Amino acid sequence: MRRLVGLLAVLAAAACTAGPTATRTAPTAPPVAAPAPTVAPTPLPTPPLPPYYIESLRTRPYPGGKLEIGDVMFRGQGYTKYHMSWPSGGQTMTGTISLPDGGGPFPVVVVNHGFIPPDRYWIGQDSGIFGDPMAAHGFIAVAPNWPGYSGSGPAPADLPQIVGQVVTALDLVSSLSSLPQANTDRIAFVGHSNGGGIAEIAMVVDPRVKAVVLQAPVSSDMTDNARKWWLQRPDSLAGLGSPDADPDGYRHLSPRGYFQRGQAPVLIIQGTVDHTIPADWTNATYAALQRAGVPSKLTWVDGGDHDLTGSNLADAVAAQETWIRQALGV
Repeated sequence: MRRLVGLLAVLAAAACTAGPTATRTAPTAPPVAAPAPTVAPTPLPTPPLPPYYIESLRTRPYPGGKLEIGDVMFRGQGYTKYHMSWPSGGQTMTGTISLPDGGGPFPVVVVNHGFIPPDRYWIGQDSGIFGDPMAAHGFIAVAPNWPGYSGSGPAPADLPQIVGQVVTALDLVSSLSSLPQANTDRIAFVGHSNGGGIAEIAMVVDPRVKAVVLQAPVSSDMTDNARKWWLQRPDSLAGLGSPDADPDGYRHLSPRGYFQRGQAPVLIIQGTVDHTIPADWTNATYAALQRAGVPSKLTWVDGGDHDLTGSNLADAVAAQETWIRQALGV
Protein backbone atom coordinates (compact mmCIF):
# COMPACT_ATOMS: atom_id res chain seq x y z
CA MET A 1 0.00 0.00 0.00
CA ARG A 2 2.82 2.33 0.94
CA ARG A 3 4.54 1.57 -2.41
CA LEU A 4 1.37 2.49 -4.28
CA VAL A 5 1.09 5.83 -2.46
CA GLY A 6 4.72 6.64 -3.25
CA LEU A 7 4.26 5.75 -6.93
CA LEU A 8 1.23 7.97 -7.14
CA ALA A 9 3.21 10.85 -5.60
CA VAL A 10 5.99 10.43 -8.15
CA LEU A 11 3.49 10.37 -11.02
CA ALA A 12 1.79 13.51 -9.67
CA ALA A 13 5.09 15.37 -9.51
CA ALA A 14 5.95 14.30 -13.04
CA ALA A 15 2.58 15.55 -14.26
CA CYS A 16 3.30 18.99 -12.80
CA THR A 17 6.68 19.41 -14.63
CA ALA A 18 6.35 17.44 -17.86
CA GLY A 19 4.00 19.93 -19.67
CA PRO A 20 5.18 22.82 -21.96
CA THR A 21 6.76 25.91 -20.29
CA ALA A 22 4.79 29.14 -20.81
CA THR A 23 6.77 32.17 -22.20
CA ARG A 24 6.01 35.87 -21.58
CA THR A 25 6.23 38.23 -24.57
CA ALA A 26 7.90 41.61 -23.80
CA PRO A 27 5.63 44.55 -24.60
CA THR A 28 6.46 46.27 -27.92
CA ALA A 29 7.55 49.92 -27.58
CA PRO A 30 5.57 52.37 -29.71
CA PRO A 31 7.49 53.62 -32.81
CA VAL A 32 9.49 56.84 -32.26
CA ALA A 33 9.13 59.47 -34.95
CA ALA A 34 12.42 60.53 -36.62
CA PRO A 35 13.49 64.09 -35.69
CA ALA A 36 12.76 66.68 -38.31
CA PRO A 37 15.91 67.70 -40.23
CA THR A 38 17.48 70.96 -39.08
CA VAL A 39 17.60 73.55 -41.83
CA ALA A 40 20.51 76.00 -41.43
CA PRO A 41 19.50 79.59 -42.08
CA THR A 42 20.84 80.97 -45.35
CA PRO A 43 23.41 83.65 -44.49
CA LEU A 44 22.76 87.04 -45.97
CA PRO A 45 25.38 88.07 -48.56
CA THR A 46 28.04 90.40 -47.19
CA PRO A 47 27.89 93.68 -49.08
CA PRO A 48 31.17 94.52 -50.82
CA LEU A 49 33.33 97.20 -49.28
CA PRO A 50 33.47 100.52 -51.12
CA PRO A 51 36.20 100.42 -53.77
CA TYR A 52 38.14 103.30 -52.21
CA TYR A 53 38.71 101.53 -48.87
CA ILE A 54 42.32 100.58 -48.19
CA GLU A 55 41.11 96.98 -47.79
CA SER A 56 39.59 97.09 -51.28
CA LEU A 57 42.68 98.67 -52.80
CA ARG A 58 44.82 95.90 -51.29
CA THR A 59 42.86 93.22 -53.12
CA ARG A 60 42.34 95.15 -56.35
CA PRO A 61 44.34 93.86 -59.33
CA TYR A 62 46.87 96.20 -60.93
CA PRO A 63 47.57 94.49 -64.26
CA GLY A 64 49.26 97.39 -65.99
CA GLY A 65 50.60 96.47 -69.40
CA LYS A 66 53.32 97.54 -71.77
CA LEU A 67 55.08 100.77 -70.95
CA GLU A 68 55.58 102.66 -74.21
CA ILE A 69 58.46 105.12 -74.55
CA GLY A 70 57.62 108.03 -76.84
CA ASP A 71 59.43 111.03 -78.21
CA VAL A 72 62.55 112.51 -76.64
CA MET A 73 61.86 115.57 -74.49
CA PHE A 74 65.47 116.50 -73.82
CA ARG A 75 68.92 115.14 -73.13
CA GLY A 76 70.28 115.62 -69.59
CA GLN A 77 73.62 114.89 -68.01
CA GLY A 78 73.84 111.09 -68.02
CA TYR A 79 70.18 110.52 -68.91
CA THR A 80 67.52 111.14 -71.54
CA LYS A 81 63.96 112.21 -70.80
CA TYR A 82 61.05 110.89 -72.89
CA HIS A 83 57.29 111.01 -73.05
CA MET A 84 55.75 107.69 -71.98
CA SER A 85 52.38 105.96 -71.73
CA TRP A 86 50.90 102.85 -70.11
CA PRO A 87 47.44 101.29 -69.75
CA SER A 88 45.23 101.57 -66.69
CA GLY A 89 41.59 100.53 -66.41
CA GLY A 90 41.15 100.40 -70.17
CA GLN A 91 42.53 103.93 -70.55
CA THR A 92 45.88 105.21 -71.78
CA MET A 93 47.83 107.20 -69.20
CA THR A 94 50.68 109.55 -70.00
CA GLY A 95 53.76 110.85 -68.24
CA THR A 96 57.50 111.19 -68.49
CA ILE A 97 60.40 108.81 -68.05
CA SER A 98 64.01 109.80 -67.45
CA LEU A 99 66.32 106.93 -68.40
CA PRO A 100 69.96 106.81 -67.28
CA ASP A 101 72.59 105.97 -69.87
CA GLY A 102 73.41 102.26 -69.98
CA GLY A 103 71.54 99.00 -69.92
CA GLY A 104 70.71 98.75 -66.22
CA PRO A 105 68.91 97.27 -64.48
CA PHE A 106 68.33 100.51 -62.57
CA PRO A 107 66.24 101.14 -59.44
CA VAL A 108 63.06 103.09 -60.11
CA VAL A 109 61.62 106.23 -58.53
CA VAL A 110 57.94 106.99 -59.14
CA VAL A 111 57.47 110.75 -58.73
CA ASN A 112 53.93 112.01 -58.02
CA HIS A 113 53.34 115.71 -58.60
CA GLY A 114 51.23 117.98 -56.42
CA PHE A 115 47.86 119.51 -57.18
CA ILE A 116 47.86 121.88 -60.14
CA PRO A 117 44.66 122.91 -61.97
CA PRO A 118 44.56 120.97 -65.25
CA ASP A 119 44.45 124.14 -67.36
CA ARG A 120 47.69 125.37 -65.77
CA TYR A 121 49.58 122.09 -65.78
CA TRP A 122 52.46 121.38 -68.13
CA ILE A 123 54.03 117.96 -68.61
CA GLY A 124 56.69 117.27 -66.00
CA GLN A 125 55.63 120.14 -63.76
CA ASP A 126 56.43 119.55 -60.08
CA SER A 127 57.97 116.14 -60.83
CA GLY A 128 61.08 116.80 -62.90
CA ILE A 129 62.71 118.73 -60.06
CA PHE A 130 62.56 115.60 -57.90
CA GLY A 131 63.05 112.94 -60.57
CA ASP A 132 65.62 114.22 -63.07
CA PRO A 133 68.45 114.60 -60.51
CA MET A 134 67.84 110.96 -59.57
CA ALA A 135 68.10 109.91 -63.23
CA ALA A 136 71.43 111.70 -63.45
CA HIS A 137 72.61 109.44 -60.60
CA GLY A 138 71.50 106.07 -61.95
CA PHE A 139 67.77 105.85 -61.16
CA ILE A 140 64.92 105.51 -63.64
CA ALA A 141 62.50 108.33 -62.81
CA VAL A 142 58.90 107.91 -63.98
CA ALA A 143 56.38 110.69 -63.42
CA PRO A 144 52.69 110.13 -64.22
CA ASN A 145 50.40 112.87 -65.44
CA TRP A 146 47.29 112.52 -63.33
CA PRO A 147 44.12 111.11 -64.92
CA GLY A 148 42.63 113.81 -67.12
CA TYR A 149 45.94 115.70 -67.36
CA SER A 150 47.91 116.16 -70.60
CA GLY A 151 46.48 113.24 -72.54
CA SER A 152 45.90 110.84 -69.65
CA GLY A 153 42.50 109.15 -69.79
CA PRO A 154 39.94 109.47 -67.00
CA ALA A 155 40.18 107.54 -63.75
CA PRO A 156 37.43 105.11 -62.67
CA ALA A 157 34.29 107.13 -62.02
CA ASP A 158 33.55 105.35 -58.72
CA LEU A 159 36.79 106.48 -57.06
CA PRO A 160 37.71 109.74 -55.38
CA GLN A 161 40.34 111.59 -57.39
CA ILE A 162 43.25 110.78 -55.11
CA VAL A 163 42.37 107.06 -55.22
CA GLY A 164 42.16 107.10 -59.01
CA GLN A 165 45.63 108.64 -59.02
CA VAL A 166 46.90 105.84 -56.78
CA VAL A 167 45.39 103.17 -59.04
CA THR A 168 47.01 104.58 -62.18
CA ALA A 169 50.36 104.90 -60.36
CA LEU A 170 50.22 101.25 -59.25
CA ASP A 171 49.32 100.16 -62.78
CA LEU A 172 52.44 102.07 -63.83
CA VAL A 173 54.45 100.03 -61.31
CA SER A 174 53.06 96.84 -62.87
CA SER A 175 53.98 98.10 -66.33
CA LEU A 176 57.64 98.55 -65.35
CA SER A 177 58.16 94.81 -65.84
CA SER A 178 57.98 95.45 -69.60
CA LEU A 179 61.01 97.76 -69.37
CA PRO A 180 64.27 95.74 -69.52
CA GLN A 181 66.29 98.52 -67.85
CA ALA A 182 64.06 98.55 -64.73
CA ASN A 183 64.89 96.71 -61.53
CA THR A 184 61.36 96.04 -60.32
CA ASP A 185 62.59 94.74 -56.97
CA ARG A 186 63.79 98.25 -56.07
CA ILE A 187 60.97 100.76 -56.39
CA ALA A 188 60.60 104.00 -54.43
CA PHE A 189 57.75 106.50 -54.32
CA VAL A 190 58.35 110.24 -54.05
CA GLY A 191 55.42 112.61 -53.69
CA HIS A 192 55.09 116.36 -53.27
CA SER A 193 52.02 117.83 -51.58
CA ASN A 194 48.99 115.90 -52.90
CA GLY A 195 51.49 113.56 -54.55
CA GLY A 196 52.64 112.83 -51.01
CA GLY A 197 49.10 111.68 -50.24
CA ILE A 198 49.29 109.34 -53.23
CA ALA A 199 52.56 107.93 -51.88
CA GLU A 200 51.09 107.56 -48.37
CA ILE A 201 48.23 105.44 -49.71
CA ALA A 202 50.45 103.44 -52.07
CA MET A 203 52.85 102.47 -49.27
CA VAL A 204 50.08 100.89 -47.16
CA VAL A 205 48.46 99.18 -50.16
CA ASP A 206 51.32 97.74 -52.22
CA PRO A 207 54.39 95.98 -50.75
CA ARG A 208 56.27 96.56 -54.00
CA VAL A 209 56.92 100.08 -52.71
CA LYS A 210 60.24 99.70 -50.85
CA ALA A 211 61.09 103.32 -49.99
CA VAL A 212 59.08 106.54 -49.61
CA VAL A 213 60.00 110.23 -49.54
CA LEU A 214 57.22 112.70 -48.77
CA GLN A 215 58.02 116.27 -49.79
CA ALA A 216 55.64 118.56 -47.84
CA PRO A 217 52.85 115.96 -47.98
CA VAL A 218 49.14 116.41 -47.40
CA SER A 219 47.71 114.87 -44.25
CA SER A 220 47.68 111.10 -43.75
CA ASP A 221 44.22 111.64 -42.23
CA MET A 222 42.09 112.25 -45.31
CA THR A 223 39.49 114.10 -43.22
CA ASP A 224 41.95 117.01 -42.96
CA ASN A 225 42.39 117.18 -46.72
CA ALA A 226 38.67 116.99 -47.35
CA ARG A 227 37.87 119.86 -45.03
CA LYS A 228 40.65 122.06 -46.41
CA TRP A 229 40.27 121.32 -50.16
CA TRP A 230 38.12 118.45 -51.36
CA LEU A 231 34.74 119.73 -50.19
CA GLN A 232 35.34 122.79 -52.38
CA ARG A 233 35.66 120.43 -55.37
CA PRO A 234 32.76 117.95 -54.93
CA ASP A 235 33.63 116.23 -58.21
CA SER A 236 36.83 115.03 -56.55
CA LEU A 237 34.90 112.98 -53.99
CA ALA A 238 33.00 110.51 -56.22
CA GLY A 239 31.00 108.32 -53.78
CA LEU A 240 32.89 109.38 -50.67
CA GLY A 241 30.74 112.19 -49.31
CA SER A 242 31.76 114.54 -46.51
CA PRO A 243 33.64 113.58 -43.33
CA ASP A 244 30.54 114.31 -41.25
CA ALA A 245 28.28 112.19 -43.45
CA ASP A 246 30.72 109.31 -43.92
CA PRO A 247 33.29 109.13 -41.11
CA ASP A 248 33.85 105.41 -41.72
CA GLY A 249 34.69 106.09 -45.35
CA TYR A 250 37.43 108.51 -44.36
CA ARG A 251 38.72 106.19 -41.66
CA HIS A 252 39.10 103.36 -44.19
CA LEU A 253 40.77 105.65 -46.73
CA SER A 254 43.22 107.33 -44.35
CA PRO A 255 46.64 105.64 -44.49
CA ARG A 256 47.43 106.80 -40.96
CA GLY A 257 45.29 103.98 -39.58
CA TYR A 258 47.17 101.41 -41.67
CA PHE A 259 50.79 102.23 -40.89
CA GLN A 260 52.48 99.10 -39.56
CA ARG A 261 55.88 97.61 -38.91
CA GLY A 262 57.51 96.14 -42.01
CA GLN A 263 56.32 98.84 -44.40
CA ALA A 264 58.67 100.94 -46.52
CA PRO A 265 60.93 103.41 -44.67
CA VAL A 266 59.59 106.98 -44.88
CA LEU A 267 61.46 110.30 -45.01
CA ILE A 268 59.38 113.49 -44.62
CA ILE A 269 60.87 116.82 -45.72
CA GLN A 270 59.07 120.13 -45.18
CA GLY A 271 59.90 123.81 -44.93
CA THR A 272 59.45 125.57 -41.63
CA VAL A 273 57.37 128.35 -43.22
CA ASP A 274 55.18 126.16 -45.43
CA HIS A 275 52.00 128.18 -46.05
CA THR A 276 50.07 125.25 -47.53
CA ILE A 277 50.60 122.23 -45.29
CA PRO A 278 50.13 122.82 -41.53
CA ALA A 279 53.08 121.66 -39.45
CA ASP A 280 50.62 119.91 -37.10
CA TRP A 281 49.57 117.59 -39.93
CA THR A 282 53.14 116.62 -40.68
CA ASN A 283 54.00 116.11 -37.01
CA ALA A 284 50.92 113.90 -36.61
CA THR A 285 51.89 111.76 -39.63
CA TYR A 286 55.42 111.37 -38.32
CA ALA A 287 54.20 110.48 -34.82
CA ALA A 288 51.86 107.83 -36.28
CA LEU A 289 54.70 106.30 -38.29
CA GLN A 290 56.87 106.16 -35.18
CA ARG A 291 54.14 104.57 -33.07
CA ALA A 292 53.57 101.93 -35.74
CA GLY A 293 57.25 101.02 -35.88
CA VAL A 294 57.78 102.24 -39.46
CA PRO A 295 61.40 103.39 -39.97
CA SER A 296 60.93 107.11 -40.46
CA LYS A 297 62.59 110.51 -40.22
CA LEU A 298 61.26 114.08 -40.30
CA THR A 299 63.53 116.84 -41.63
CA TRP A 300 62.56 120.50 -41.39
CA VAL A 301 64.11 122.90 -43.91
CA ASP A 302 64.77 126.19 -42.16
CA GLY A 303 63.01 129.03 -43.95
CA GLY A 304 61.59 126.79 -46.68
CA ASP A 305 58.08 127.33 -48.05
CA HIS A 306 55.81 124.74 -49.66
CA ASP A 307 57.73 124.81 -52.94
CA LEU A 308 61.40 124.59 -52.07
CA THR A 309 63.82 126.47 -54.30
CA GLY A 310 67.57 127.03 -54.71
CA SER A 311 69.85 125.42 -52.17
CA ASN A 312 66.86 124.29 -50.07
CA LEU A 313 65.57 122.24 -53.00
CA ALA A 314 69.03 120.87 -53.77
CA ASP A 315 69.48 119.81 -50.13
CA ALA A 316 66.03 118.16 -50.07
CA VAL A 317 66.74 116.17 -53.24
CA ALA A 318 70.15 115.10 -51.91
CA ALA A 319 68.52 113.89 -48.67
CA GLN A 320 65.87 112.12 -50.75
CA GLU A 321 68.51 110.25 -52.76
CA THR A 322 70.48 109.25 -49.67
CA TRP A 323 67.35 107.90 -48.00
CA ILE A 324 66.25 105.91 -51.04
CA ARG A 325 69.70 104.45 -51.58
CA GLN A 326 69.84 103.23 -48.00
CA ALA A 327 66.31 101.82 -48.10
CA LEU A 328 66.82 100.04 -51.43
CA GLY A 329 70.37 98.93 -50.68
CA VAL A 330 71.93 100.57 -53.74
